[in-house]
Amino acid sequence: MGAAVRRLAVTGLVPVLVVLAACGGPAVAGRVHRPDAFVEVEPLRLSGSRATARVGPGDTLESLCRTVAGDAWHPWSSSLAEIVDPRSLRPGMVLEGYRDPAGSLQGMTLTLDRRTTVHVRREEDGTLRSWREEIPLGRDLVRLEGVVESSLFEAVERSGGDAELAVRLARIFQWDVDFFRDLRKGDRFVVVADRLTVEGQPFGWGTIFAARFVNDGRVLNAVAYPDGKGRLNYFDLEGRPLRKQFLKAPLEFSRITSGFSLKRFHPVLKRRMPHYGVDYGAPVGTPVHVTADGVVRFVGRKGGAGKMISVRHANGYETNYLHLSRYAKGIRKGVRVHQGQVIGYVGKTGWATGPHLDYRVRLNGKWINPLRIASPPAKPIEAGRLRRFLSHAIAVQALLDGKEPPAGAAC
Repeated sequence: MGAAVRRLAVTGLVPVLVVLAACGGPAVAGRVHRPDAFVEVEPLRLSGSRATARVGPGDTLESLCRTVAGDAWHPWSSSLAEIVDPRSLRPGMVLEGYRDPAGSLQGMTLTLDRRTTVHVRREEDGTLRSWREEIPLGRDLVRLEGVVESSLFEAVERSGGDAELAVRLARIFQWDVDFFRDLRKGDRFVVVADRLTVEGQPFGWGTIFAARFVNDGRVLNAVAYPDGKGRLNYFDLEGRPLRKQFLKAPLEFSRITSGFSLKRFHPVLKRRMPHYGVDYGAPVGTPVHVTADGVVRFVGRKGGAGKMISVRHANGYETNYLHLSRYAKGIRKGVRVHQGQVIGYVGKTGWATGPHLDYRVRLNGKWINPLRIASPPAKPIEAGRLRRFLSHAIAVQALLDGKEPPAGAAC
């Protein structure tokens, strides 16, 4: 297995992949907006205060602008808010003020990341104008492959990827692989994806066009393709969707600390009694994902379960999430939730000796082992589109195999 990213040059298939990226991947084109008459001036230096404000925990646009502009902060903060979502502020971002020779504040620059900068400038009539400057994104079609030695994160990083790519790879196969419980030394993966760049340097990942994961000898393939509603989903090489009614687990990269049992010794009550769920050990605050589409039927405290959520699903299923520290925003009785949505956070409320999630499932009112759910797949690609998909899948399979795809593949 190669340890470096391999850049692909598959001109015959690239137009098809561009179409797929448009179906579900991030935009890769950017525009740079520059006012014709803007002249940069020296950074603002105010006696007794900072001219440059670096975002820290709890900072807001208001607090940043107060640091740079002093008592005149309000209009500057309002102008920034026209462009910047205050919730997007992250520690390490920098706001810098600029002054003219007389010491009057004339402009501000907020650097969001290596690609994006937001400017506010005072016009000649005294009004403030704000705009966003974005460096265009580049893209490379690349193929990565690797072998798991200790963890998926380590293997992906060793192959030339990063933590973001590892998480996205795990999400593609999350219906078939529990990446903590099922992962084995020697498992292998291949990923064909858009690597995004800014001025030639890596800047995250666009669409993952195809992936393969070999788990304990079981070969799983994933091909990105639009579903009947134009949304990009993943299918196996025969057009069957990877998405199933239930996820394998409600937490990403967690460990099972206690299984489903009719005679488990209760660590708090000190006696043997049924344990109708599976306990996942994880730190307080770890996001909890609902495992299937459904409707919330209960949110609140319930005895030894502490803070919990119950969700009703199709075909007589109900899932329960116990010992939460808190609920996700907007989660209340009667709300419809979608598979993979964060509904709460791990805690240790109720009868719990440590932070964990007790995940329970009922089928037609009877408790069942969550690890043994027979989860039916979503609808396959309809017959009228299947032939085109299979042609595309042949070409993509060649990429996964490290070969040049045949000509004539179509989306």
